[in-house]
Amino acid sequence: MDKPKPAPEPAVPDMHRRVPQYLVRRVAQICNAIQSEAYADHGLMPWQFAVLMQVRSRPGMDRNWHAAAAGCDATSVGQTLERWVSQGLAVRGINPLDRRAGAYSLTPEGHALAETLLPRSRAATRQILSPLDEDEARVLMELLVRLVDAHEAHARPGAGRRPPRKKPPNG
Repeated sequence: MDKPKPAPEPAVPDMHRRVPQYLVRRVAQICNAIQSEAYADHGLMPWQFAVLMQVRSRPGMDRNWHAAAAGCDATSVGQTLERWVSQGLAVRGINPLDRRAGAYSLTPEGHALAETLLPRSRAATRQILSPLDEDEARVLMELLVRLVDAHEAHARPGAGRRPPRKKPPNG
């Protein structure tokens, strides 16, 4: 006689079911994995897709603005923008308020890439929210926006990392 199989372990252990930090990190992992699959054949990471959509909707903004809006570091965003310039997806103009800063806009090829990826992004969103009904999904999105808005001061690249260790004076 076969032994009954034990019930599978829940994806979220009981000890973490009331810990928002743990749950949000896990949801972020899931979202990144689903989005990464959607953009993989174009070599884009989820945050890069966000920047692409920002450049599309707000042409003429500099890398610092795009970095802050996407919650990414300015160096990575700047490198991505310059790579898109070299690939012919974007152009770098001069920011009239700060002539040292670039003002980025998409080329027709960049717009075409955005149009190609937009349905994939929408499909990824539907997949992520699929366990929820329409009202639950709307409420979740409203609550997430409220949390981000309320805690924006903490939403900066590198927040929470340990500061670099200082070398001992005689080291």
